[in-house]
Amino acid sequence: MKNKIRGGLVGKILRVDLTSGKVWTEETERYAIRYIGGRGINSAIMLDEISRKTKWSDPENLLLFGAGALVGTLTPGACRVSIDTKSPFNNGKGSANVGGHFGVELKFAGFDNIVISGKARNPVYLWVHDGETELRDADIVWGKTIYETEEILKKELHDERIRFAAIGPAGEKLVRGSAIICDGAKAGGGSGVGCVMGDKKLKAIAIRGKGSVTVADPKRFFSAVDVALQKVKESPHLEKLQKKALFGAYYTDVSTPGWDSLFVVRNGQDDYWEIEKRKKLMNEESGVPKYVKKMLGCCSCPVGCMPFLEIDEGKYKGTKGEGFWINTIMDYGPRFDITDPVAIVKAWLMANQLGLDADFAAGVLSWAFECYEKNIITKKDTDGLKLEWGNADALIQMMEKLAYREGIGDFLAKGVVECSSELGKGSEKFAIHIKGQESIEPFRVPKGWGLGVATSPVAGKHLRGTTAGGSKFGPKTATFSAINYEDQPKYVFWQGMVKEIEDMIGICIFVGTWSGAYALEPSDYAELTSSAMGIDLNEEELMTIGKRGRNLEKAFNTIHTDFDRKDDYPPLRFMEEPVKSGPYKGFRCEKERWDEMLDEFYRLHGWDIETSLQTEKSLMELDMEDVARKVEKVGRLIKR
Repeated sequence: MKNKIRGGLVGKILRVDLTSGKVWTEETERYAIRYIGGRGINSAIMLDEISRKTKWSDPENLLLFGAGALVGTLTPGACRVSIDTKSPFNNGKGSANVGGHFGVELKFAGFDNIVISGKARNPVYLWVHDGETELRDADIVWGKTIYETEEILKKELHDERIRFAAIGPAGEKLVRGSAIICDGAKAGGGSGVGCVMGDKKLKAIAIRGKGSVTVADPKRFFSAVDVALQKVKESPHLEKLQKKALFGAYYTDVSTPGWDSLFVVRNGQDDYWEIEKRKKLMNEESGVPKYVKKMLGCCSCPVGCMPFLEIDEGKYKGTKGEGFWINTIMDYGPRFDITDPVAIVKAWLMANQLGLDADFAAGVLSWAFECYEKNIITKKDTDGLKLEWGNADALIQMMEKLAYREGIGDFLAKGVVECSSELGKGSEKFAIHIKGQESIEPFRVPKGWGLGVATSPVAGKHLRGTTAGGSKFGPKTATFSAINYEDQPKYVFWQGMVKEIEDMIGICIFVGTWSGAYALEPSDYAELTSSAMGIDLNEEELMTIGKRGRNLEKAFNTIHTDFDRKDDYPPLRFMEEPVKSGPYKGFRCEKERWDEMLDEFYRLHGWDIETSLQTEKSLMELDMEDVARKVEKVGRLIKR
């Protein structure tokens, strides 16, 4: 981009050094001119400033918050914030993305991004309001849950409209898979971002702003907004999404056969969960739906897909909170063979309040349950709990132990890689992870889904390239339940580039190309971005910027880890053990066919097929010579 940016961004990046207490700002445009905003700017700063020698727990590690470039405008669904850091799981790129109102409030307070460095000596929280910044003592909220933290700080700061990004007890205790929770329930999960925040002794960021965001060409921009809103309104998926978001992003009742490819059962021992069990969860009168009291939405969202649930009976009466997604079912239903809807709602809402990444908790605890099943650990090790499949009470108690690092929870807080290495006794064979981080994803049946997860730049997360439910804007319609290997690489490649763009501009996937309403597409993103920022990008140019963003993350991993082709395969269990029952009995990931997908995926990126490493040619074609030189410096640039 050669044009000067004239809108969208507010123009300032906030820098905070927790060690010295120093606060300063810098101009956003120096980064935005190449990487637009949000995660793109975060990635560029990380690559420039974090040394290869820096470990995730060093003061020199950065924790970055980046609101998308269109956040704070009237762009439908523009509410997303990227949270990035060096991952506690592997020292590679750690990244999470979250909606709600935090990002909008950040922009209104006068900042596009926040970059946190150093470590506080004692617990603190950051108070940002209308361009002013203050580090305050956090003793009053240290040890508190997410809701408690927000309530206490709102009273202390005398403002009920403050927005927060906070950690719970899990982050404070440095549980490896801790999340950062925004607005009480929007989880920045994955990559251990909450663990890094806890290590820095930063309990929360409180934001309040009364400013605004301008756009470069109001008439053109509002016209683009009208087009986008009409597309959302006309989406055939809208009504189902608004009413049945809890059934997952595909609006399909999980009790139907169409979901047979999704479930990972009993820590991956099977991939089929009986329809009778699914019906117990999703029965309209006695299952999860009866606990949904209303539907909520994030800022600027024309959809409103966030269910608010409240348990109004039984031993968990009074439990309430936002959110119930396909991950909820994947995490705490078939993975533990639990059919009690109340327990699953309780587990999910509990994870949010304790600041646990729900996927991490499900991964490490289901590994422990299988260890118990195989007599590798016993009741003596589990503080008397029977970790038997279907035991919902044991799951709830184990989650609390994990978050507070009590008893066996202190051991499990390190994650399955370290735990299985220490425990041994064959437990390594069913420690399910991608690049060191727990993964709850299916691989044996949906090959495009699996390829996206395995090649994700942030270790095993499905929103960074998986083909989902019909990516109608891509090269060809691709379904997340696709059981074939053919054509999947080009779908995954395309979706990965688009997700980079969506996180740069801050648009939610539920109004975009992945699941949700399937309303907006890259051509809409180009028009909205151009008119808001005043930079005149066409769709092809925007996709090139998305490709640059993906290569920033690839380069960070190449420099800071030993990741290469060997790390882009499914967990061994899914390659060696076939599905045991159901319509896909016998399915597994076949290495020869997987290799064919990897070859094509790397070709599309211009990366070296043998190693997966970036080539000098591919980076130069993207005008990324500076990145090429960084990769070359560590001896991992392919010179062809």
